[in-house]
Amino acid sequence: MGLLPMMEKGKPMACHADWPLFYMNDFSRLGMTVACLPEALAVLRSSGVTVHEDDRGSLVVIEHRHQLARILDTLTAHRIEYEMTDLVSCVYQG
Repeated sequence: MGLLPMMEKGKPMACHADWPLFYMNDFSRLGMTVACLPEALAVLRSSGVTVHEDDRGSLVVIEHRHQLARILDTLTAHRIEYEMTDLVSCVYQG
């Protein structure tokens, strides 16, 4: 089982995420940004996708590799814009 972080586009990721001990300026966190997070989560839940929410944000549960395609298809069918991207923007990259 995997957990895919999902957040609203344009909102900063909380920098208190689980950091690796040594990240050497190349730390990233793959996730998904969506245009309207509450709407996207509601659509996914109504289609049977499990979503966990806590103080770190929203995590979409992916139980097998075919489910990711189903999640993307569901968002597309409901005209919810999404992007798979690096969610970490608060790390010094100098």
